[in-house]
Amino acid sequence: MCCFFIPTAGAAILTLTSAALKNNRNPGVQLFRRHANGLSKLLAGGSLLLALEHIWHGEITFHFPFITAMETPEDTAVMLQELADVGVPMALLVTFAYITFSALRSFFAGHASAARDLSGSAK
Repeated sequence: MCCFFIPTAGAAILTLTSAALKNNRNPGVQLFRRHANGLSKLLAGGSLLLALEHIWHGEITFHFPFITAMETPEDTAVMLQELADVGVPMALLVTFAYITFSALRSFFAGHASAARDLSGSAK
């Protein structure tokens, strides 16, 4: 129904946080901003695809109330349950995957630069 709202909210929060920290020149803050921007794009892109899929299946309409799950109070309760059961784990899984791959990339980049330093000093 609208499980993509949670990742969309996460992307918006990360984007606003990154924008607020734009003028901070601390290297740690700049590293956070770079990762926040990447994760924000990942969350927003996935949310956009999910929104298009929900439009395709008629769960989102272009007339009030826009989300078919908000037509009755019973449907709204189901929608809120879906937000908690699907939207939150989906956003957490994407965040965990991004953090894991970023850590692996940094780890292997560090080993690659160490190997270059060793081979450069052997010459």
